[in-house]
Amino acid sequence: MINLLTAGRKALIERLSTISVSSGYLTPAGANTRSGWFNEVIKDRSVAFPLIVVQKAKGLAPVAGPHALKVFSGFNIVGAVQAGIDDYEDAVEALEHDLLQCLMPTQGVLPGWLPRGISGITVGAPEIFPPSEGVTAATVLIPVHLHTIIQVQPNA
Repeated sequence: MINLLTAGRKALIERLSTISVSSGYLTPAGANTRSGWFNEVIKDRSVAFPLIVVQKAKGLAPVAGPHALKVFSGFNIVGAVQAGIDDYEDAVEALEHDLLQCLMPTQGVLPGWLPRGISGITVGAPEIFPPSEGVTAATVLIPVHLHTIIQVQPNA
């Protein structure tokens, strides 16, 4: 049996990894996509920019259905660019554009990159944060929720 929660997280990471200039995006950030906690990843002195971190976040309340539960697994997609306080806007907005374009759902169409059993994605409002507190990275945070259907398995 497949764990759709894990499969969804891995599909999200794989999808974000496709962000590259050769694929029509503005940045090569997909080559540096990681899973974990942004504040821990950024501590790694060898971290490269631009950076994408898929960080687990609070989900939404599940919805009950017949022999199923629709859960909304939450993630914060954190994009980071190395920039100073006076010149970060263009770089972080380019990464924001790439992340939104990559995750953009098509109304009424199941995203082909999501595993069967995950019926959609909700993309929340992005927030941009300037470099601060000794970190020379500007960040954009985009909350997303994967719509995952967990079904009762028949007795074997």
